[in-house]
Amino acid sequence: MHQDLEKLISLHDLDTMIADLGRADIRQQEEGLGLSPDQALVELGKMRDVLVESIRKRWYALYGQISSRYGNAVVPVVQNRCSGCFTMLPTSVNYAGDRNEQVRTCSICGRIIYWAD
Repeated sequence: MHQDLEKLISLHDLDTMIADLGRADIRQQEEGLGLSPDQALVELGKMRDVLVESIRKRWYALYGQISSRYGNAVVPVVQNRCSGCFTMLPTSVNYAGDRNEQVRTCSICGRIIYWAD
């Protein structure tokens, strides 16, 4: 898998975890495990900052633009469809030998797509 694509997927996962920590039901679960949600939030923020520094500016800018529009900027391809807009992807994209070897976007919604085979 392409290094930039892996970083974008990781960034999306971190952003999802950070957003989830803001939810009350998740905070209660964390507290029940003896973890401080505030400490977890700080640590995740630090991890995010380090990751953002390692992502190329063009990809981070694209990620930010898509996130502000849709919320979920990076989505897997499921059954040859973008799982963001559920549009069937062109055959040339689905069956390319280098599917995860470059950062690709959905031609309809613009989200960053990857194959989780």
